[in-house]
Amino acid sequence: MPIDQSTGLNPVISNFIVLVFEWGFLIFAIVYFVFTLIVLRQVNLMTSTIKTEGGGILKALAILYAGLALGIIVLMIGLF
Repeated sequence: MPIDQSTGLNPVISNFIVLVFEWGFLIFAIVYFVFTLIVLRQVNLMTSTIKTEGGGILKALAILYAGLALGIIVLMIGLF
């Protein structure tokens, strides 16, 4: 059984570990994006209930937040 000199592991096991981490990060990023959508919904609900001057800024920040999370997913898909 050949051993990878850099990690000291079998290449099949090493590739499997990398694959598990890649899928784990991708699943985490998707769950994080769902969380940002929930935050976006809550901000919209809050700004429609309580009319303030900063409501538009909060909405814009929530949209940027969700966009950033979506961008991270696209980046992860591109890297893997």
